[in-house]
Amino acid sequence: MTLALLFCFYLPQARGAVPSAATGQEPPNRGALYRVSDGRHTLHLFGTIHVGASDFYPLEKRIAQALKKAPVLALELDPQNAGALQAAVQKYGVYPPGQRFEDHIDPALAQRTMAALKRYQLPAEQMQGLRPWMLAMALTVQEYASSGYRPELAVDNYLAGAARAHGARVVELESAERQMSIFARLDAAHQTQFLGDTLDEMDNADTTRKLTELVDAWRHADSRGFENALQEMEQDQSFASTFTRHALLDERNPDLADGIAALLAKHDKAVAAIGILHLVGPHGVPALLKAKGLKVEQLY
Repeated sequence: MTLALLFCFYLPQARGAVPSAATGQEPPNRGALYRVSDGRHTLHLFGTIHVGASDFYPLEKRIAQALKKAPVLALELDPQNAGALQAAVQKYGVYPPGQRFEDHIDPALAQRTMAALKRYQLPAEQMQGLRPWMLAMALTVQEYASSGYRPELAVDNYLAGAARAHGARVVELESAERQMSIFARLDAAHQTQFLGDTLDEMDNADTTRKLTELVDAWRHADSRGFENALQEMEQDQSFASTFTRHALLDERNPDLADGIAALLAKHDKAVAAIGILHLVGPHGVPALLKAKGLKVEQLY
């Protein structure tokens, strides 16, 4: 289920302004929020989505207050570190000059890809240099954008802007090099399969429903909804879904847990925010933090 990518993998995206705080009724719970402690320090762990809409904000008061008090905010990647992200994309997601994706995939898939680029109003000529996995990523972002969820309004962007506005430092739990290098392991055949699986999902009549269910689960802090999404990924035998589950979630979770535990040891009242699917299941980050002997409490 490649739609789940934006709940567990940070993609290149434009930085937008922090949405202004709305007035009126109290904001509802969003995503998921945990409190982690080691007996000396306490940290809040928040589950994000890597796209957004203006009505996502402001966030509810517990995460908002935690962010105001935090000396440090830890994200998968810092949205302001655009140079490192662009360099990693260029290194792993783009063909050498003069090569085109149409030269590396079969004609039928190339035709489907061109049709998808046209459907999402992406400039085909400018996309010709992208490797198949990067094309799949770009199309996934556009699928969300077509439903009104914009990369520049991603929750990570909002949190980083709000943290810096209060004088907090923003640090990275990973690096763009680390994230993008995961795809370097895919040979040409697997990259092509990843793209084909992505197009298959986008051509499926259930795509809009699945996307809406995923975003609604984040909107309403619906833990069961994300457990269901993880189960659906496990049942989906496509290459893209299996790769997402194992390489982008299970393989990265231990390092994310290590980074959060190290942050907790150094700082009191820090906030860490990562894609919400990293928080789900027996191999999720909260379970791994518990296994380290830390106290982990889910607030919502």
